[in-house]
Amino acid sequence: MRQITEEEKKMIWKEVLEEFPDDITMQEVHYVHLLHYYQTKGITSKDRISFYSNIQKESKENRIN
Repeated sequence: MRQITEEEKKMIWKEVLEEFPDDITMQEVHYVHLLHYYQTKGITSKDRISFYSNIQKESKENRIN
């Protein structure tokens, strides 16, 4: 998985805000989608599956009961 720089994150937010200027929920969803896209761009299918599996595990661990 590739680390995204702060400059890249700003670029992603700019794109997201242009696409969804009045919808905060869609901005957040689209931002995460693009963030994951850039983090996994060019990696193998096996590594991509591992990446998403780790996110799923972290999400389950962070849930509030």
